[in-house]
Amino acid sequence: MADIKLVYFDVRGIGEPARLILKYAKVKFTDERIDWEQWPTIKPKTKNGKLPYLEYDGRTIIESYAIDRFLARKYNLAGKDEFEAALVDSIADIQKDFYNSTLPWLFVARGYVDGNPEDLKKEHVDEPCKTYFPIFSNYLKESKSGFMVSSGLTWVDFVITEFFTTLIQFHPNTFDKYPDLKEYLDRVRKVPELKDYYSKRPNVY
Repeated sequence: MADIKLVYFDVRGIGEPARLILKYAKVKFTDERIDWEQWPTIKPKTKNGKLPYLEYDGRTIIESYAIDRFLARKYNLAGKDEFEAALVDSIADIQKDFYNSTLPWLFVARGYVDGNPEDLKKEHVDEPCKTYFPIFSNYLKESKSGFMVSSGLTWVDFVITEFFTTLIQFHPNTFDKYPDLKEYLDRVRKVPELKDYYSKRPNVY
């Protein structure tokens, strides 16, 4: 059995999809959660000055998407073949663009940066949602599986729905015009292997 440790802050954030992959696969791992007081001491020891990182049998993997892809390939959540894996990767990159477009608003909403989130909402929430939500809706329609690709659940479903969960936390009416995406979020949360974890985890960003 592999010796696995995932190191990330004690929040959901960009480290949570890797946790979900490992929980889904029922793999034993050390879920090391760093608090903000520890971070200044730990940061200089990391390869890129960022979290998360994954230790897997003595080797270190950095960057959240690289970690997610590595684990997804290990535990059959990367797509059914190389073409579907490429589709999964492309959807993940679309999600990354979506996430980045909301960051000015999200940093203020979280209290990381001073300001009024309402002043940023139109440009960095409303407009990105109008752009990206139809894209995800179309992928759902095309897949006919209830998930982003036709074979079913993959790691990109965790990446997308974790961000959707964050949007709902800070902006509860986000999905009023997109019930299919709200149903998709609920569907992922009801995956049998993860239902218990979802119900008990701390729901901190």
